[in-house]
Amino acid sequence: HVDRPEVAEKAPEGVRVLEALAASGLRSVRFAKELRGVAKVTANDWSRQAVESIERNVKHNKVEELVEPHNGDAAMLMYGHKRPGSRYHVIDLDPYGSPTPFLDAAVQAVEDGGLLCVTATDMAVLCGNSPETCYTKYGAVSLKTKSCHEFALRILLQCLESHANRYGRYIEPLLSLSIDFYCRVFVRVQTSQLKCKQSTSKLGQVYQCVGCESLAFQPLGRSAPHKDGNNLKFSLPIGPPVDSKCRSCGFGHHMGGPIWLADRKSVV
Repeated sequence: HVDRPEVAEKAPEGVRVLEALAASGLRSVRFAKELRGVAKVTANDWSRQAVESIERNVKHNKVEELVEPHNGDAAMLMYGHKRPGSRYHVIDLDPYGSPTPFLDAAVQAVEDGGLLCVTATDMAVLCGNSPETCYTKYGAVSLKTKSCHEFALRILLQCLESHANRYGRYIEPLLSLSIDFYCRVFVRVQTSQLKCKQSTSKLGQVYQCVGCESLAFQPLGRSAPHKDGNNLKFSLPIGPPVDSKCRSCGFGHHMGGPIWLADRKSVV
């Protein structure tokens, strides 16, 4: 139990937050007690037993006016809030394992310019222990590299961008973290068909030498300023970026991806 600060009062015109997989509701309670400008926090869980725990914790911490416990399927709840005006300003996805079953709904249910926080705890898959499983979950082939945790983050960002692009939306990474057995990313979701066209130049395949482990990157597309100076011109890339044998050691290459090739943090 933590004493609730006075600044954490309900703000009717404030931020709407969804913790889609809340379990005990600890994070939702912290949102209510530690953040300013919150209108409502929805703490959802599929388990009725978990929601009963949320209700007890909400009452114990005296945040009933801010935190709304909800028992239901996370994806269906988000699908029900994909219309403009009913979307959430912040959606937090922190499942056990892969977040991919919830991403299609999440990228539609977050407000324009809103924050999507996503955790993936299946780092073994993302770090190359099972490339075929990684493809089925994230749409990318993982590689075992010395930079496997960086690779894992970039696979997750690529997966988020892919889901968002289907609805004319794109992501702006703000913060990407790899900690112990999980990775967590914070991205802003925006809407723009033009920006979506630039996604192919942000994503690409990776060639890894099986000898010296050097890496080379092949973007899926290219974009360059048009001669009129106001627009972008899109084209297919020229490749591959490597020969059949590594120029440094003579070994062949493994190919993985696609991964996020752009910056992992947004330039504002």
